[in-house]
Amino acid sequence: MEKMGTSAMRNRLLIICMLVLSAVPVAFGTDYAIVVNPGNPLRVLSLVELGKIFKAKTTIWPDGKGITLVLRDQNSPGTKFILDKVLGGTFDEEKAVLSDPGRKNAVPVVFAESDEEVMRIVGANAGAIGVIDVYNITGGVKVVKIDDKQPFDPGYVLKGR
Repeated sequence: MEKMGTSAMRNRLLIICMLVLSAVPVAFGTDYAIVVNPGNPLRVLSLVELGKIFKAKTTIWPDGKGITLVLRDQNSPGTKFILDKVLGGTFDEEKAVLSDPGRKNAVPVVFAESDEEVMRIVGANAGAIGVIDVYNITGGVKVVKIDDKQPFDPGYVLKGR
C-alpha cells in the first residue's frame, strides 16, 4: 500500500511540474506589436527609427502631429523586453531615457495598466504609438511593420524569447 501512495504522489508531482513548465513559454514567448492610431498613415518603421522615438530624438510624425509613447508599466517583463530590444542598454539606462524630465515637451510617455488601456489611449490619440502583446489586439489600432516585418514573420525583431 505504501508503494501505491508513493507512486500516486510522484504522478501528481510530475503533472504539476509539467503544468508549470508548459506555462513558462507562454510568459516568455510573447510577440509584441507596435501600434498607432488608425488615422496615422505610418505603415513601416525601422528599429532605428523606433529607437529615435523612444529616445525622443524624433518628436513629430511627418504630418506634424506630436508623438506620444504609450507603454505598459515600466517594470513589467514585456516593457523590459521591448526596452532591451529597442534601446539596447542596461535596464536602469533605459528607464532613465523614459523618465527624463526634458522629454515631457518632446515625446511624453504614458504608462498604461493593461494592453486594453494602451489600445484605448492609442485609438483616441492621433499621435500616439504603443506596444502591446499581439494576442491582445482587438481593433481600434493599426499594427506597424518593424524593418518590413510583421509579428509572426520569421526574423521579426520584437518576438519574445
